Amino acid sequence: MQGPFRGVAGALARAFGGTVTIHYGTPQARDVTAIFRKVPFRTPAADGAEIESLVPTLRASREVMADLAEGDLIDPKDGQIYKFLFEQESSSPASDALITAELEEMP
Repeated sequence: MQGPFRGVAGALARAFGGTVTIHYGTPQARDVTAIFRKVPFRTPAADGAEIESLVPTLRASREVMADLAEGDLIDPKDGQIYKFLFEQESSSPASDALITAELEEMP
């Protein structure tokens, strides 16, 4: 069933994303097409209220994410540099599925 959908992830990244520079812990950097967003994340507070914060994320194909390691730097060209923290689990078995990575803003 994957056949008709092959390449859809790349098309989505091109349509909704842009060029992002990834520094893989070496002086060499690589430009890739990915979707950078700050998504709302709610955390329950001690008093029962919820605290909403924006969490920076990067969505790219499995191939792009394969080489990322904790601490690698991401430059989405928004004037800020982010550190790669971890990759979220994906329910898609597709080889070109979009994978989401959580990032942390560098001071």
